[in-house]
Amino acid sequence: MGCCCSKRYFEEENGTIGYRLINGRRYHTLSESAYFGANDDEEAYRLSRYHDAIKEIWGGLFNSPVEEKLSNGARVIDIGCGSGIWILDMAQRYPKSKFVGIDISPILPTENLPPNVKFIQYNVLDGIPCEDSSFDLVHQKFLVGAYTESQWEEKVIPEIIRLARPDGWIELLEGDIIISNGSVTQRVARALHDFMKSRGLYANIGKEVPRMLERTNAFSEIRNQHKIIKLGKKHGKSSEETLRFFTSGLTSSRAGLSAWMNVIPEHYDALVETVSIEAEKYSTQFDQYRVCAHKKI
Repeated sequence: MGCCCSKRYFEEENGTIGYRLINGRRYHTLSESAYFGANDDEEAYRLSRYHDAIKEIWGGLFNSPVEEKLSNGARVIDIGCGSGIWILDMAQRYPKSKFVGIDISPILPTENLPPNVKFIQYNVLDGIPCEDSSFDLVHQKFLVGAYTESQWEEKVIPEIIRLARPDGWIELLEGDIIISNGSVTQRVARALHDFMKSRGLYANIGKEVPRMLERTNAFSEIRNQHKIIKLGKKHGKSSEETLRFFTSGLTSSRAGLSAWMNVIPEHYDALVETVSIEAEKYSTQFDQYRVCAHKKI
């Protein structure tokens, strides 16, 4: 399918696997990766569970005008594909198209894959092992915690542009730090923001992506969409799932964030539970941004 992988990214020089277990969860140990969430089966389940809610919130699997290309046979790559659920859903809907999923974590599907799907465990920061101008659609979502600000500018966006064909589309979906009147939620959100900043991560990357793309002068059109999601059961199923997605993400980040906040893991879990309670009480707000950009011919 036009891609090859030169090395397995989780094999270090001494032949050991580059992860560690903390309180029963598995985490990266790669020094060049700023990602601080877990990379285990529980995290894969978190990502897969939120898939249907994303479709409801955004009205489908993608917003770029590529339906006709996909129906006739296109090439698509999903960067940071996680559990691979988006790729597998797309592959079933568009059997004439070919799909590649890339992720640094060892949570990719390996069995009973459709013939039009390929998954590669690899780090995008090394440069994706695919040829220039290979894809009609380059897709990426929820990697705010994966790349530093300089990595976005110097590596990720240039790599995305390299992979997209002239007249192709790229589509990026990101969320920003939540907004709430709840005192505990505010405390946790501030800690998360500061922790990410300490690692060079940009907590509000969603609203910055369009400007980053504009500065490249590589696109003839950039479409920016913004959704404000009120969290909690009273706002509907997708809002309930978004709250669960956010709080389970906090749980996934327990190892780093509890130490940053100087609280024991049990206290941290209690704070996360209070975030859920306050979301129902105050209708905590979570912003998402979807950017579709058309690469120049």
